[in-house]
Amino acid sequence: MQYHIQTDPIWEAFKSGCDCPLCEIYSRCEARLTDQYLNEAVMEPEYRVEVNKYGFCSDHLKKLFAGKNKLGLSLQLQTRIATVRSDISPVSSYKQALKQAATLDKTIDTCVICNSLNEMTERYACTIAQMFACEEEFRTVFQKSNGFCMPHYVLLLRQSKKAGSMTVHYLNELASLQNRTSERVSNDLDRFAQMFDYRNAGSAVRPDPETVPAAIRKLKGRIL
Repeated sequence: MQYHIQTDPIWEAFKSGCDCPLCEIYSRCEARLTDQYLNEAVMEPEYRVEVNKYGFCSDHLKKLFAGKNKLGLSLQLQTRIATVRSDISPVSSYKQALKQAATLDKTIDTCVICNSLNEMTERYACTIAQMFACEEEFRTVFQKSNGFCMPHYVLLLRQSKKAGSMTVHYLNELASLQNRTSERVSNDLDRFAQMFDYRNAGSAVRPDPETVPAAIRKLKGRIL
């Protein structure tokens, strides 16, 4: 497989030593998209159509608001609100109220950035399987990595067919890697808990403050 725009970020993430390469790629893409929707996408018609239709989820709206372009954000929010208002109309019965609530609820927390990130992450998961099947060097890097968060592990399982004739081998290595790295996190938690045992009172070894955040990242990804 030749190096190109889809594989370079994967190599970088796997070689970074992070606890989940897909989380690393996700974070980089998220930062780029957040900046994009505060700058060049503001006045681009095709982007504005998507923003009007889907808006932003609470998390990405907070990140956009933390940016510097409040005018650009306000313009996008203005047209998004106009779209939402088009679904608001007088109701004369409880049945109509429920129907309007259902219509509004479908897009109340949809997000154009989430949509793009989910599509990108799925493509990268497919490419990881393909790279495993085609590149021996990548298989070595893959096996030495720190595994994945559980949500991205599930995604990789679902996209494992992209490894073609190497699918079974890929699945075995993927599961082995995830079990091995999860066991390491579990052992770290055990040591962390032991530091609070009365028998270790006065020990010069202190609990590692990174232990619990690392376990959370393993289970849920980068939510902190």
